[in-house]
Amino acid sequence: MRKALADGNIRQANAFLRDTYSLRGIVIKGQQLGRVLGYPTANLKLHQQSPLFLANGIYAVKVTLDKITYKGMANIGIRPTLDQHELTVEVNIFEFDREIYGQELVVHFIDRIRDEKKFNTLGELKEQIARDKIQVAEILSTGMHPDSHPQ
Repeated sequence: MRKALADGNIRQANAFLRDTYSLRGIVIKGQQLGRVLGYPTANLKLHQQSPLFLANGIYAVKVTLDKITYKGMANIGIRPTLDQHELTVEVNIFEFDREIYGQELVVHFIDRIRDEKKFNTLGELKEQIARDKIQVAEILSTGMHPDSHPQ
């Protein structure tokens, strides 16, 4: 299972688990760039002390807050467009607009859609996030990755 997680094969890891791989954390204040780009994120300080085994990248996720589950997308990585080097876990929760600093989120990983990438401009990043959101919404509504083709 660890190899599947490290390779970003979250569907295979979930099959091993017979459940969705999930992380728990407290929402902390970040740089608020997501808000500026039109995609506010909840930045998480993870509860676990062990290393994060999940591959960097963009994921389709479901997020549980106060026993309510929302759809969203998560970024795990170092945010190379911003020349950051610290590993972060941040989640954009779809159709959600509340201040939740200090609250616990559980992020359930459904599928990985792409690697983390460095963009030349924030405009390019914003355009990619818009494409990511469309792809994630499709995965979460159909259960199928748009690039997969049934045999």
